[in-house]
Amino acid sequence: MKNFATVYWLLPANAERELFDDVVGILANQFNAPKFVPHLTLFSGSEIKDKTVARRLLIEMRTGGVGLDVREVTFSSEFTKTLFVRFEPSPHLKEFATKLAHVVNSPATGPADPHLSLLYKKLPSATKKELVSTIQLPFRTVIFDSLAAVRCVSPSRTRADVESWEILATTVLPP
Repeated sequence: MKNFATVYWLLPANAERELFDDVVGILANQFNAPKFVPHLTLFSGSEIKDKTVARRLLIEMRTGGVGLDVREVTFSSEFTKTLFVRFEPSPHLKEFATKLAHVVNSPATGPADPHLSLLYKKLPSATKKELVSTIQLPFRTVIFDSLAAVRCVSPSRTRADVESWEILATTVLPP
C-alpha cells in the first residue's frame, strides 16, 4: 500500500518556467523518463484530498514570491534528484516555508537543499556528468511566483509514482 502526502511547491515565473518545462520535456523524451511540472519542493505535509481545502490554504499565503540565486546544475543518485538545479539557501525562502507550514498546520521548516529537478531517471554517473556539462542556464536568479499543493506518492521513487501526481490547487503569489 502506497502512502500519500500533500506536497507544497513553488513554481517558477513564466519565462523561467517555459525554459525549465522545455528542458524537462527534452530530457524526458531523450531518456524515456516521466514529464513533470518544474518546481521547487518546499515540504511534504499531511494528505489533503479536498481541492477546495487545498485552494483555501494556498490563498492564505498573502506574501510575495521568492527569488533564488542559482548555485549549480548537478546530479545525485536519488531518483528525485537525478539531474537538478541547486539554489543558494535563502532566509526569505525559509521565512516563506515557515509561514506556509504554519498555514497548513505542519511542523516543516522548508527545504534543506533548495533545488528544481530536471530529470527523474536512474542513469549512470557518466551520463549525468555529461548532461551537467551541457546545460547552461541563461539567468543567475530564478523568480518563483506561484504556489501549488500536490497530492503525491510519498516517497516518489518510480515513473509511475511521478505520473500519479495530482495538482490539487495553485495560486499566483502577489507581487
